[in-house]
Amino acid sequence: MNVEEIKELMTLFNDSNMTEFHLSNEEFEVQFSKREEYPQVVSNAVANVASPVVEAAPVAAPSAEAQEAPQVATDAKYITSPIVGVVYLQSSPDADPFVQVGKQITSNDTVCIVEAMKIMNEIKSDFNGEVVEVLVENGQMVDFGQKLFAIR
Repeated sequence: MNVEEIKELMTLFNDSNMTEFHLSNEEFEVQFSKREEYPQVVSNAVANVASPVVEAAPVAAPSAEAQEAPQVATDAKYITSPIVGVVYLQSSPDADPFVQVGKQITSNDTVCIVEAMKIMNEIKSDFNGEVVEVLVENGQMVDFGQKLFAIR
């Protein structure tokens, strides 16, 4: 199962009335849930590889500022995460961020990377505009549909 097939499954699940979905075979396991508390999902193929990385890289607790609802103008559009994973705002630790507040972007510009199951997925803008707020921090775990950037 490739990333595009998983994205399509996630879209179908999100648009449905189902609250949980589970699919598995000998090579992989996929589980989606719309419940408030999400169970940890680990692919059988990467279970032995992924576990040490998760333990070795704990995610910092969100700051008080990050927990508050963003105060963005109502005319803002949002770039959201199409998958669950870890967001990276720059291509490498010493590189400049893909985008910053005030930067003009165009449709199809890469705005960040979301790592899911050791695959780096470039997240691209669907529209033109100015970045008015970055709603996530580098290295933060993000959920499917979570707002990443506010664009006006």
